[in-house]
Amino acid sequence: MKRSEAAKYARWSAAVALCLAAVTAAVYLGRGWQRAVAKRNAPPPAPAYVDRQLSGISFSKVEGTQTIYTVEASHSTNFKGEAASLLEDVKITVFGREQNRNDILHTQTCRYTKNPENIDCSGLVQMDLMSAADARLIKERPEMGAARTVHVETRSVTFERNTGIAKTSEPIMFRLPNGTGEARGVEYHSNEGALRLQHDVRFELTPTPSKTAKNKDPEPVQIRGTRLDFDRDAHRMQLTGPAEATTAGSQLKAGNVAVELDESFRARKLVASAGGAGIRPELHSQDQKGARAMNADTMTAMLNAEGKIAGIAAQGNVTGSVDGVEEKEEMASNDAQLDFWPTTGRTKEITLRGAARVHTENKKTGEARELQSDAVRMSFSGGKLEEKSRPQMAETLAPGTLVWTNGAGKTAGAGEQTKLQADRLHLDFGDAGKAKLLQASGNVRVERSMPGKGTQTATGKNGTAQLEANGGWSQMEMQGDVRLKDADKSAQADNAVFVKAAQSVVLTGHAQARDANTETHAAKITFLQNTGEIYADGSVRSTDYASKQGAVQIGAAATNITADALQGNSKTGRAFYKGHARLWQGDSTMEADTIELQRSARVLNATGNVRAVFVQAPTAATVNQAPKKTPQLWYIFAGSLTYWDKENRAHLEKEVTVQSTDQKIRSGAMEIYFTRGVPANNSNSGGAPGAQQISRAVGTGGVTVEQGKRRATADRGEYTAADGKFVMTGGTPTIFDASEGTTTGRQLTFYLADATIIVDSENGSRTLTKHRVEK
Repeated sequence: MKRSEAAKYARWSAAVALCLAAVTAAVYLGRGWQRAVAKRNAPPPAPAYVDRQLSGISFSKVEGTQTIYTVEASHSTNFKGEAASLLEDVKITVFGREQNRNDILHTQTCRYTKNPENIDCSGLVQMDLMSAADARLIKERPEMGAARTVHVETRSVTFERNTGIAKTSEPIMFRLPNGTGEARGVEYHSNEGALRLQHDVRFELTPTPSKTAKNKDPEPVQIRGTRLDFDRDAHRMQLTGPAEATTAGSQLKAGNVAVELDESFRARKLVASAGGAGIRPELHSQDQKGARAMNADTMTAMLNAEGKIAGIAAQGNVTGSVDGVEEKEEMASNDAQLDFWPTTGRTKEITLRGAARVHTENKKTGEARELQSDAVRMSFSGGKLEEKSRPQMAETLAPGTLVWTNGAGKTAGAGEQTKLQADRLHLDFGDAGKAKLLQASGNVRVERSMPGKGTQTATGKNGTAQLEANGGWSQMEMQGDVRLKDADKSAQADNAVFVKAAQSVVLTGHAQARDANTETHAAKITFLQNTGEIYADGSVRSTDYASKQGAVQIGAAATNITADALQGNSKTGRAFYKGHARLWQGDSTMEADTIELQRSARVLNATGNVRAVFVQAPTAATVNQAPKKTPQLWYIFAGSLTYWDKENRAHLEKEVTVQSTDQKIRSGAMEIYFTRGVPANNSNSGGAPGAQQISRAVGTGGVTVEQGKRRATADRGEYTAADGKFVMTGGTPTIFDASEGTTTGRQLTFYLADATIIVDSENGSRTLTKHRVEK
């Protein structure tokens, strides 16, 4: 190698060595600078009582392969001589035994002690309770966090690592998906995911706004209670009382309230009970229509997604009331079910079961109506927003009773009570919400009673009642084998109509009525109870029993009367038969256009084409004549007849004709006198009088007597049945005989049994026997 090249290589080597030395020096200087900076920026040395400090620690509770919860902290400081650590920026995540939750407890600082293993967090603590599914949903859609999370804020929380319980006695605030509240003291069980608010619980729930209702801002519910248990996994809340839930128009009080929540933590079922506090559930509401109240041993309310009540089920000693403007209504039953219209939230249907009773009273009139049955159902209108809520129908689902009671303020009928029973009752309401028509079916029974009076009953197969606006009934109809009973009075027919205002009863179809003295059959019978009037029409047939004292007695048997129509009065004892009237009693009969009976006066009046048949008293037997075995009958024709039973006398007028087998008498008027015969079977007559028998007859106003070919005339004629004697007086008494001539005198007396004539003249009396009477 040349010298020049060697020198060149030497210079290069020196330059490289110099560069390496510079780089090495720079590296050493840089490291020194870094050590200086690090030393200047390093934290102060740990205090003497600090053992060590750690960053980013975590620990978990694991059962088998399941992680129950995990505790995380950004920084941990261990203290010398103490089994405790200070945790900062602490987060406890609870997964639960079923791994279905993602509850998070977060705070800034906590003190962790190892004996016992507790984590005490003195500052603000926040709890966010959510399910694992909700956590995944919120991660994808953060805006759903508020709707899926229960948020709790409090202070001084102790978390027991072994039990997984977090608790505090400090005031808390919490937020639900649809409300906020506060309480004092909380206890959270991470193993079960259960939250308990210990004291003085108050919160407000706001239902989801309705998409269809007019009110887009739903009314909040204020809830208060002593303690609240919240089981997030079971979607269940239980408020221990005294508990109250209040809105602007209603309030619920109970000893215990349990709430079931849906997946979105909206209330879907509410159960109120007496609980340990022994406070029976009471529901009160108030609006412009009045006040309402309901209480029971247990109340269960079902709510829809909008928070409206879809139905209420009440069990045990259920009572309720509605104090309206015009009426006050009370109800009671063992159980009750209320259903509500989904759109408007108004009452749709009420069903009462077990000793059900609905009592309604009109505040103005005092009229009361009470429906009783083992099961009652009522339905209401109001399903549309523009439609008013009014009762539409009420019916019994078992045999029922409806009782009406007149108010004490009524001038007439005060206190009157009407009770209607049937296998089924159906009550329809009018457009104004007032009861309008009642339908009763199966074994219908009606009882009517008034203070101080007996009870009237009526039975039938079916019936209807028209109702008044004040709650009472105005008209009632019964169909099918109707039977009536009032003390000793009874009646029956195919149909019956009762009119309350007129106090009338109308029987139609095979109608018949009976009291202690009479029985009447007709196509139609009408009773006016206030006046005692009785009207019967169509094939009237009455029987007046002879064994009863006080009736008109012209025969030894019961009195039977038929006519086209009857007008009578049970109070006065008057009965007026009109149209083809016919009366018969034993051998005695009577026909006329009208026949009137006056029971109290024991008088009979017959007018228009009177035709009658009476029995003549037995005639004394003569020497040559045996007594007749068959009764002698008199056939009577007149324009009118009046009979006085007490006087044993009858008065006939207008072309009177009396005819028997022996004679015929005509006159303008006639008085007939009777004697009472002995009953055929005196021992079995029961005190009934015998038949009336004609004992004497006195004719006036142009009397004519015909006997065979003999005829007698005078102004007055008197016949005596005992001796068969006629006495003719007045005017010019005359006897005509076609073969023997004429006999006159001031008074003529002749006999039916022989030819003797006694003539009384101015010259004295003489006896003639020149006439032979043909038999």
